[in-house]
Amino acid sequence: MMHSICLISLSIACVGALALTACSTTKELVVLLPDDDGQTGVVTIAQGNRSTLLDAPLAAAKINAQGHVTKEMLPEQEVHQTFAQALAAEPPKPVRFILYFFEKSTELVPDSSPTLQALFAEVAKRQAVEVQVTGHTDRVGTVAYNDRLSLERAEAIRDVLIKRGLKASFVRAVGRGKREPLIPTPDEVPEPRNRRVEVIVR
Repeated sequence: MMHSICLISLSIACVGALALTACSTTKELVVLLPDDDGQTGVVTIAQGNRSTLLDAPLAAAKINAQGHVTKEMLPEQEVHQTFAQALAAEPPKPVRFILYFFEKSTELVPDSSPTLQALFAEVAKRQAVEVQVTGHTDRVGTVAYNDRLSLERAEAIRDVLIKRGLKASFVRAVGRGKREPLIPTPDEVPEPRNRRVEVIVR
């Protein structure tokens, strides 16, 4: 399971606001942060023949100058204060957009216009951007037809992004046809929510 760790080296002297409870002996502080979905992985800190396991959100290990590890839970506010600079330097998290299309068409339905504008805004505000555009169809029609249509939908969104100033090398468009329906249906059953393009902005 993926997990996030904050690691900061602290002076042996009092460091004030950087470590609210470490005013003399804490040399390193390791904190396990939850992922975007609230889940956490596991971190093991080895110390000779012993080990300390961090397996809960905001579990922390304080390591002194002699290498002794003390485990405790830190308040979220303290974590954010201690690691404010590191957290602020993290790159923006990926954002996902879904755009819907008319049947047998590369034209967006009107309800997707606000989503498209939000996509433009997200791309514009990122200094470094990578965009994955994946086209999909419902299950009406042949595999070959839907493969072509899904790619055309993805390419239509890619082209719009390029016209808005995004470098072509920063965006990739692929079509998945009817292989990955958002709403599972039998063949030849029309489903508007499957006629879509999914865009991930990193």
